[in-house]
Amino acid sequence: MTKYRAYAKVTGSKCLGEFEADSSEEAKRLATESENCDVSLCWSCASECEDAEIEEVFVELKEG
Repeated sequence: MTKYRAYAKVTGSKCLGEFEADSSEEAKRLATESENCDVSLCWSCASECEDAEIEEVFVELKEG
């Protein structure tokens, strides 16, 4: 019998901050270029997960 190694893609979200911009596209750009646009894992999670990265940045209009 053949052995297989299985992987799961794990996703989550992280608030990158609040940005003043003229459009959602500009807000995405500012967020992507911000110092908060990185991912780090605690030592316990890092031993179980590899290649942590941000796949997509999305923005929402802040009310108020």
